[in-house]
This record gives sequence, structure tokens and C-alpha cells, in this order.
Amino acid sequence: GADAAARHARITLLPQMSGPAGCRGAKMSPNQGHLLVLHQKLPENAQEPRIVMAFYYPPDAGLPMGGPGSSRFLRLEVHYHNPLLISGRQDSSGIRLHYTPSLRRYDAGIMELGLVYTPVMAIPPKQHTFYLSGYCTSKCTQTALPPGGIYIFASQLHTHLAGRGVRTVLVRGRKELEVVQEDQHFSTHYQTIRVLRKMVNVLPGDVLITKCTYNTEDRSKPTVGGFGIMEEMCVNYIHYYPRTQLELCKSHVDPGYLQKYFNLINRFHGND
Repeated sequence: GADAAARHARITLLPQMSGPAGCRGAKMSPNQGHLLVLHQKLPENAQEPRIVMAFYYPPDAGLPMGGPGSSRFLRLEVHYHNPLLISGRQDSSGIRLHYTPSLRRYDAGIMELGLVYTPVMAIPPKQHTFYLSGYCTSKCTQTALPPGGIYIFASQLHTHLAGRGVRTVLVRGRKELEVVQEDQHFSTHYQTIRVLRKMVNVLPGDVLITKCTYNTEDRSKPTVGGFGIMEEMCVNYIHYYPRTQLELCKSHVDPGYLQKYFNLINRFHGND
């Protein structure tokens, strides 16, 4: 089947975005219905499709769809990786959505945590273990979250080929309170939305730290952040309710501090 070439698929309700890059939100609108169940299907062969993932929203929440001012478009995005350039592959995979016009109590939302992927998000070559961390700051959560906070009920961790582990923790009052989601045996070839055993309550002023572990022992050049499979990301897509206007809560590597670091390293090695 197409499984050897297809890596993962996702569906996106295209939003109307606003706000700064580190703490960004989407314009809200009244809803007409809720998405309740998402099935991802990949074929074993052309005649026998199989469901490889079924994601159910909690009984009191659903993903809002439709309504005045809402996006009119839904985008299905399937990522493939075929380094051996095998020809003749056919793919009939897809996603089945279950939708209801009967609204549940809460609108659910999706928030992207982690590190902004830019070229200055660099990982040196020949590294057995290298860490990068991204922050959803207290300023963002203080500004965007309601007084009672939000409840995270599911999480999708994401890196590319060099990623070996991803961990998101909740920090309150400068103390690590609990782990939201963790996978220290992460593989980019197996990515799914995982429902948490226990929902995590994030309050205004809390901090969410996403830490990624990389291995570049097989690489001779630095790995930079980007969309390509040989570039890297450090991301956690959290599913939560009630929905807020905060859709992206990430940090980025400061180019000024990075330059100071390289200057220090050069001086240490006698390279002016």
C-alpha cells in the first residue's frame, strides 16, 4: 500500500489570523455546528481500507465549524516522504469527519506550542543529544486565557527526522506543576493525536514549556528550522476547551543572543 510513503495527514479549518507572531489569535464568529469525531484512514490495499486513528472530542466540547464570518474552506494536507523515489505508488487515504448541528456546551480549540521554525533555530551536526525549547509565556496566557483557564484534553507532538523526544510541561509560580505530554521515543513516522489520561488546567499567568531532543550524528552540516523534512520543528498542537482567540503561543531564538554566543565560541577557539 501507500503506507511506506505516506507519513501523516492533517485537516485545517483556514482561519482569519490577527495578532503578533509569538502570541497570535484568530477572529471569532458564531458557530453553526461542532465537529465531534475524526477518523484518519490509510489503505492496506485498494480494496480494504483501514482506520488507523479515531479521535473523539470530549462529551461537552466540539470543534466549531461554520457561522457568519467563518472560513468557507477546509484543507486536507497529506505529507509524503519517498527518498527512494519508488514509482507506481497509489494512495486513497483520507479523513472522515462526523459533524452535528446540535452544539455542545463548549467550543474546543487548537493551540500551537513550541519554537518558531526559522533558520536561526539551528542544531549542530554530529550531536548525540541536543535540546531546543519553546515557551508559551505567562504574558500570553495572562492576556488570552479566561479567569478559569483552559482544559487541555489531547496533544499532538511534532518534529522532523532528527527529533528523538518531545516534552511539554506546565509551570506555575516558577515550579514545574505537571507534564502535559511526553514521548522520549518519538518518531516522525508515527504521529497521532493522543488523548490525555487526565485533562490539564492551564490558568492565566501559567507557562507552557515544550522541549525537543534531537540526534544529528548522521549529519555533516547544521540542521536549521523549516518546513522541509531535513529541516526541523519543535511543536505541540494541544486540543483544549473553552476556545480562546489564542491559536499560536511560541517563542523564537533571538538572533542577537545567537550572534553573541558564536562570537564567544570563536574567541574561545582563537578565531577572531
